[in-house]
Amino acid sequence: MAPRAPKLLLLHPGTLYGGGAVGLTRLKPMLIEFSTFLRSHDVDVSILDLQTELGNPPPDKADEFIRRGLERILSFDFDVLGISCWSSYDYLASLAFANLVRAARPRTRIVVGGYHATAAPDDFVYAGSPFDVLVRGEGELALLDLLREGPTRGGAGPCKVVHGTPPPFDRLYFDLDSYPYIVDRPFHLGVFLSRGCPYRCAFCMDPAAGRTTWRSRSVEQAVELVRSVDAHEPGRLEINDACFGYKEPWRREFLTALVDMRFDRLIWAQMRADRMTSEDLDQFQDLNIFPQFGLETMSPSMAGIMRKAADGEAYVRAADKMLHEVNRRGILAKVFLILNHPGETVETAEETVSYFERFVAEHDRITLVINTEFFHYYVGTDTALRHEHYERTYGTRFSHTEWHKERRPQFELSRDQQASSSMVDIRPYVERIRALQPQIIRKMPAAQQMHFLAHLQHFDQS
Repeated sequence: MAPRAPKLLLLHPGTLYGGGAVGLTRLKPMLIEFSTFLRSHDVDVSILDLQTELGNPPPDKADEFIRRGLERILSFDFDVLGISCWSSYDYLASLAFANLVRAARPRTRIVVGGYHATAAPDDFVYAGSPFDVLVRGEGELALLDLLREGPTRGGAGPCKVVHGTPPPFDRLYFDLDSYPYIVDRPFHLGVFLSRGCPYRCAFCMDPAAGRTTWRSRSVEQAVELVRSVDAHEPGRLEINDACFGYKEPWRREFLTALVDMRFDRLIWAQMRADRMTSEDLDQFQDLNIFPQFGLETMSPSMAGIMRKAADGEAYVRAADKMLHEVNRRGILAKVFLILNHPGETVETAEETVSYFERFVAEHDRITLVINTEFFHYYVGTDTALRHEHYERTYGTRFSHTEWHKERRPQFELSRDQQASSSMVDIRPYVERIRALQPQIIRKMPAAQQMHFLAHLQHFDQS
C-alpha cells in the first residue's frame, strides 16, 4: 500500500510589530500562484493568511495575535507547514509560529521560504531551530520535491538549506476560484506577469533574492491572466512586476493585446521612467493605465549611489524628458522618491526637491502625483551587505541593522538612520515635497483629479 501523500498548509504569518504602517494586501498573488502550481501536481494544499484574517496588530496586541493565529493554524490538518517569510516584517511571526507548531505537533515538517529567508538564512539556520528546511530563491519546484519524499518526520535534525530553481512558465498557474480569500468585485487584484529584474538597485530586495534576470510569461499567458482577473471585476488591476515590460517588444505586444480586447479597467503598473518611450505613452492613452514610476531621485550622483543606472546624468536626463512628456499628454502618473538613502547629502536632497518645486511652478497643468518616503534598511540588500562602505565613504550611521528582531514598532526602526555626515535631518526635504501636493491637486484637470481620488479611495480600502 502506497504511503499517504503529505498534506501541506501554506501560511502567511503576518507581521507582529509593523502595525498600520505595513500594508495589508488581502489577495496575495504569489500565494495564489504557488498553491495553483502545487495543486496541479496533485498536492493537497490549504492556505492560511493570518494578515488577511486577523489584520496587522498594534505592538501591544502581538501576543493576542499569536494566540489567535495558533488556534487557526492548529484547526487545519497538515503534515508539512510551509511558512512564507515574504518580508523582514514577517520574521518574528514566522519564528513564533514555527516554535509553537513544533511544540504542539512535534512531527510536523516545517519549511520556510521567501525574500527574508533567502537573504538572511542565518536567521533560521541555527542550533535548536524549529525549521527543518529553508528554501532559498523560487520555491515551487523545491517544495514539490520535498513533498514527494513522503511524510518525512519533522524535528529530526538540523535545518537543511535547499536552493530553489525557477519553475517553467509552461502554462498559467493562477486559479483565483480556489483561493479562500477571493471575493467578487475586490478593490484591487494583483498579478505578476514576470519575475526578476536585471537592475541591481542598492535598496532593492530582488537582487538579494537572486532574481537578477527578467523572466516573463508569454504574451498569450499574460492576456489569459488578465482575463481571469477581469472576470472578478476588480476596481483596479495591479501589475506587481519589479520591472514591468523590461523588453520593449514584449511590452508593445502585450499592451496592443489589451487595446484589442478593449480592456478598460484601471491598471496600476510599476515601471522605470527612463525605459518608457513615446510609443508606450500612445498605448497608455488608449488604455486606462496609471503608471507608477520608481524614480527615487533626480540627483545624478544619488542615481549612481543608488545604482539606478551606471550613468546618473543620462538617467536624470531620460527621466526628466519622460516626466515632461507624460505631463504634456495629460497622463495621470505617480512618481516615487526615496530620500535619506545612504549617501544622501544636503546637496543631493536639494537637487531632487528643487527639481519638483520648479516642475510644479512652471506648469499650469499637472498630472504627476509625487510620493516620497524615507529610505528603509532591509537585510540582504546592497546597503545592508556593504553598510561599512557607506559608513566609511559617506559617514552613514545605521541605527538598527537587525530591527526585524526587535519587539517594537519596526517600520520606524527600519528607517532610523543618518544618510551622511552632512544630512542631519531629512524631514524638511520630505515636507517640502509633501507640501507640493495641494498645489498639484489644484492644477490637476478635473478628469485626472477624479481618477486620482478614486485611486486613493481604492488604496485606503484595500
